[in-house]
Amino acid sequence: MTDGAKLHRQAALRHEQAAENHDRAAAFWDEQGNSKQAGLQRQLADYERQGADLERKWAGMTDGENVLELAAETVEGTRSVTRKHAEHLSSELERTARTLEKTAAIAEQHAVRREEAGASEEAEEERRTATRASTYAERAGGQAEEWRKLAAMD
Repeated sequence: MTDGAKLHRQAALRHEQAAENHDRAAAFWDEQGNSKQAGLQRQLADYERQGADLERKWAGMTDGENVLELAAETVEGTRSVTRKHAEHLSSELERTARTLEKTAAIAEQHAVRREEAGASEEAEEERRTATRASTYAERAGGQAEEWRKLAAMD
């Protein structure tokens, strides 16, 4: 086995481990009653498994097995699937970002009400929630942009 093939096989294992993590996250979100997050995690697991398959194909090519045939098959099949999944993930992440932005705004409104009612500890907790939600919204928005760029690549 060449060094390149070994690296691709190691990458395939990392993709499989990531898929398992997404499967566990999907189970968690199912238990929480959040089917949208669970569905997104399942899609991410599928995407990681496709990445593992791709890495295994590349490992085979670096070992010299049917290089041209595998390369053509890999490029054509993966390009279409990648764009489709990237577009979907971008859309889901944008929706998640908007929801988190709304959550942050609501938490801030609750903080103001609690402060006006003299409940400063509860107000501070609401502000921490608003800050976390805003931070996660920014992250989701940034990730959505990255996936959108990937979907647009030729």
